Amino acid sequence: MTKLISFQFFVLISFISYGQTLNNLPGENEAFKKQIQSISNNPDINDDSAYNILSNWNQYPIIKDTKKWYLFLYKDSVFGTIPLKIYIPENYQNNVPSPAVLILHGAVVLSSFKDAYKDTATDEDLFYNYFSKQNFIIIRPYADSYGPNSDGKINFDWVVNRFNGRGDRNKTNPTYQTLVAIINQLKQVLNINDDKVFAFGHSDGSDGAFALEIYNPSTFAGFVIYNSMLTTISSHDTYLRNTLNRPLYLVHSDLDDLRPIQQTRLIMKILDSLNSPVLYKEYIGYQHYDKHLQIDLPYGYEWMKGISRNPFQKSITWEMSDPNYSTCDWLRVTQFDMALEKNQWQAELNTKLYNKRDKIYMNDLYYDLNKSIAVKAYYNNNIFEINSSQIKEIELFISPVMVNLQNPVIVKVNGKEVFNKKITADKTFLLKNFTSTFDRKALWVTNIKIKTN
Repeated sequence: MTKLISFQFFVLISFISYGQTLNNLPGENEAFKKQIQSISNNPDINDDSAYNILSNWNQYPIIKDTKKWYLFLYKDSVFGTIPLKIYIPENYQNNVPSPAVLILHGAVVLSSFKDAYKDTATDEDLFYNYFSKQNFIIIRPYADSYGPNSDGKINFDWVVNRFNGRGDRNKTNPTYQTLVAIINQLKQVLNINDDKVFAFGHSDGSDGAFALEIYNPSTFAGFVIYNSMLTTISSHDTYLRNTLNRPLYLVHSDLDDLRPIQQTRLIMKILDSLNSPVLYKEYIGYQHYDKHLQIDLPYGYEWMKGISRNPFQKSITWEMSDPNYSTCDWLRVTQFDMALEKNQWQAELNTKLYNKRDKIYMNDLYYDLNKSIAVKAYYNNNIFEINSSQIKEIELFISPVMVNLQNPVIVKVNGKEVFNKKITADKTFLLKNFTSTFDRKALWVTNIKIKTN
């Protein structure tokens, strides 16, 4: 399991401008460390006060030299030191939240961590250049897997799961956990708008962005993907129900000789049947990497301008087989048992694989899917209704945005009331969760663990 951000308050961060070191970004954010400690130790700061302090947190170092790229080094327990490029836009101000976009590049097999240390020209420069002019903070990681430029040992790869062939077919690629952890750590030194973080990609990069929607969507407002397979190679856990939780902007072109549009149309039928929030567009007469990308970018951007994350959405649907990817917003699956009876609504979602060479449909696209568990959760007026399948325990994260803490909270599981009592905010719980994500919007003041079976 990838180790996410430690619950320590100092961050080993290296922001290095090409040819210049930014000394005004400290390796240890002592101001943050002291502030959190003072909140924790001060009895005069109650739960409400702590909530207000964290939701209005605005202490970030000043960056005078903007409109340029910097090198960012993230230390990960699985992949080691991961170098990324971070673009700081011209209008960035340390006291104003800025939107951010994680851009995942294509041609993963040709990439390596070494690319982060040089000025590498790629097809994605079209996207980087565009978003830099829209005053986005740009997060630009580099894959390092089995290509000719890699030593084949790192496996930081968002298009191929190189981890589930080691005796555990339920193992989801930890790359996605690490990508989210990187964003969480960046939030400690950059004033990122928590509700305006997007994942974006074309080709292999779009597959990675789609995987983030399927496995780890909570950090993101939405996903913008061009010419995607809508799956990842060697994965057995592409559960399309999870697209219900975030909006998706999906574009494809009909002359794509790498990812046939016939396949995308089949998947879209499933997404439409689920009523997933997908805006789908086709460009006729264009190939895989073609002018349709440049044509559509302004429209994709307009879509992003109208999208903001709502971590307090009233309903969540979540399907999973790997316990490391068990959380969506205010819902976490903590215990499950696939030997339990599966509810009928949890039928497998699959479609045929389109063979572009022979122009025929064959087998299942999502080959040999893992057995999975699933949950549907909904809340309104302090009442949570849970419909679970093969789940033994869930955890509900509570925000005063969602419920009135002056009234009892009621939880019903599969039609049966299992919880009915007043709950109170917990400052320790609030601080612990804040320091794991540094999310000023999705602030959870307490939790409820519910046995569902």
